[in-house]
Amino acid sequence: MISALLLAAGESRRMGDFKQLLRVGDKSFVEHCVDNLLASQVTEVIIVTGHRESDVKRAVRDRPVTFAHNSEYKSGMASSVKSGIRAVSENSKACVLALVDQPRIAPGVINRIIETYEKAQTLIVIPTYHGENGHPILLDMKLKDEILKMDPSEGLRQVVHAHQNEIARVEVSDQAVLEDCDSPEDYQRILRL
Repeated sequence: MISALLLAAGESRRMGDFKQLLRVGDKSFVEHCVDNLLASQVTEVIIVTGHRESDVKRAVRDRPVTFAHNSEYKSGMASSVKSGIRAVSENSKACVLALVDQPRIAPGVINRIIETYEKAQTLIVIPTYHGENGHPILLDMKLKDEILKMDPSEGLRQVVHAHQNEIARVEVSDQAVLEDCDSPEDYQRILRL
């Protein structure tokens, strides 16, 4: 069983608008992300909420997902990762950590990451585009205790650095793994794509 955590708790301060609900075509960012995860090989999708939780839940409507609320979302992404990891099913071998500001990550990319994990049997899988590390990353649940103990100021970098020899990188042909949508300019670029 493979889980997916969609981090959707932030306030989107740099964007100046709540990016979880920004529209690309006929759907919001959070809907695109959830639908792409549900269309992939993941078994469960957990959305980590925080700021404007009820708006995110309303946008997702009746999709088969669960929610993990991060009451400490103002303290940064590490707190959301910890909230999500605590909510992952006991039967899960690994989780794909997806970001709500990447609505263009296709199910095929997620499946490549999962297939690489199953073949390589490493603790971490990172997608790359032209050799540059991207997201979503996959984390083996053997790392759960380390993730829960990580220093919030360092976040997952701390866990990744501690396991340099247990990382599989998978080159993908989709530049979306490098996309980040933090500003109005980033949003306009995604709309053009």
